[in-house]
Amino acid sequence: MIGRYLRELFHAAVEGWNRFWFLSADPASLAVIRISIGLLLVYSHAVWALNSGSFFGADAWLNGDAVSAIQADGYLISALWWADGSPTIIAIVHGVALVNALLLTFGLWSRVAAPVAFLLTASFANRNHAALYGFDQVLGFVTLYLCVNPGNGWLSIDKWKAFKRWEKFADFHVLRDSEIVVSRPSISANIATRLIQLHLCLIYLVAGLAKLKGAAWWSGVAFWGTIGNLEYQTLDMVWLVEWPMIVSLLTMSALAWEISYAALIWNRWTRPLVLAFGVMVHAGIAICFGMMTFGLAMIAANVAFVSPGMIRSLFERKAVDPWAAALQRSSRQQFSEGPTVAARVEITLNQAGDSLEREPVVLKS
Repeated sequence: MIGRYLRELFHAAVEGWNRFWFLSADPASLAVIRISIGLLLVYSHAVWALNSGSFFGADAWLNGDAVSAIQADGYLISALWWADGSPTIIAIVHGVALVNALLLTFGLWSRVAAPVAFLLTASFANRNHAALYGFDQVLGFVTLYLCVNPGNGWLSIDKWKAFKRWEKFADFHVLRDSEIVVSRPSISANIATRLIQLHLCLIYLVAGLAKLKGAAWWSGVAFWGTIGNLEYQTLDMVWLVEWPMIVSLLTMSALAWEISYAALIWNRWTRPLVLAFGVMVHAGIAICFGMMTFGLAMIAANVAFVSPGMIRSLFERKAVDPWAAALQRSSRQQFSEGPTVAARVEITLNQAGDSLEREPVVLKS
């Protein structure tokens, strides 16, 4: 009996593991993440380029010798090491990074753009530790997982080009509308989504548990330490000093949300509440504390937990995928202009049969 139980437990665990990782998934969520992160990459690289000499030049705030001293116990890869402070080479790297970020955003050559985006993001981050913040780290891990599947199966030029190839194919072959693949779910899309989801769970859990080390979080005044810091203020929130209960409620609710995120996000009943609270937290960070890019990056990453069907419904009209509409209209026109080969053969046979019935063949002796 115990052996049978263990065997069933093992098979159930294997089945659950395979179902979690290796089922095909719709790439719609990844497409939204790709576009959002791509736009944030464009912004990030543009900001670097505006003051490139101070960040990465030979006389930067943190020059090469200082970075080498920081990395004495290891080595962090960066394409900027080969620039050796040359303004020309650094400008070329900036240009490549901006163009690549645009390619990723619009979904052109996404399979190449995603790993290049990750390598360039890591290169800039590893070259200047003084300017490495949570925003850069979020861009890094999301672009890393987009290497598995960049979400180019929807809302991308890559997909549009695939439509064009299907149109050419349809010109020479007889196809039914149902045979034209609009957006095929894939295992790689599921793996990429799961990796982002698990990384988010780890981030929130570690951050929440780390906060438990601080007395300010236990006493419920940690939120006041942030809104009372003039360095982070973009909105004057000091009036909350008159409302200590609200400060304590905000502190405790944020802490509880971070710690419970990794558990509650997987339940379909609690997931909308967790995501809604997360949007409020990160939007509040972006608006009140000036960390707009970090807040937007975290909201974009959380799209991994949004149902692809819900995302598609925001773009669909009468259950028609807008990116598939052009192909579907074209295919309907092609197949409605005349009968298919099979239909033509059937019509010819019917006509031949009718003529035989009207004019029976007379055998002459």
